[in-house]
Amino acid sequence: MEWIGEIPEHWEVKRLKYVANLVSDKMVSKGNPLNYIGMENIESWTGNYVVTNSETEGLANYFKKGDILFGKLRPYLAKVFLAKEEGICTTEFLVYRNNNHTFNWYLHQLMLSFEFINLIDSSTYGSKMPRANSDFIGNQLIPIPPKQEQKEIAEFIETATTKIATAISLKEQEIEKLKEYKMSLIDGVVTGKVRVC
Repeated sequence: MEWIGEIPEHWEVKRLKYVANLVSDKMVSKGNPLNYIGMENIESWTGNYVVTNSETEGLANYFKKGDILFGKLRPYLAKVFLAKEEGICTTEFLVYRNNNHTFNWYLHQLMLSFEFINLIDSSTYGSKMPRANSDFIGNQLIPIPPKQEQKEIAEFIETATTKIATAISLKEQEIEKLKEYKMSLIDGVVTGKVRVC
């Protein structure tokens, strides 16, 4: 595959539009009881939800639990979200609904991958506010492992990211302790509590 390179021989290759449907259900956002998601609510490169007081007027895209929201505005920001519940979002998100070829989690991780984001970003139009074209995205070939392998990939990534997050947390705690030690050392030296000679 052009944008990935070689993939395992037994994996399938399909165009994204045959794996997930592009949904364009619109709803009025003002006064809507459903949770609204703006671009600012999704963290770049992680797909994590960030709580803000986002609100907008006009039309918004409706999405269901399990849908994938792909930020078409400035796609290099990599704002891709796997919906945990139904809601509405800015029309700067494209809403993709899986049609059972893949697990939502796998498809979300694939669309959030560095290679896929770079591929989509290469197709943008507009210099100040570059946007991705939904037809271009839909026509991209994507690798589809058998469903059991998709599960194994998901479990592997979950385990690895948990270990990495734990390691980062421990390092941050060590850094904080070193900062505290540095401050107490400086305080001790400048107040004469610690002798330097």
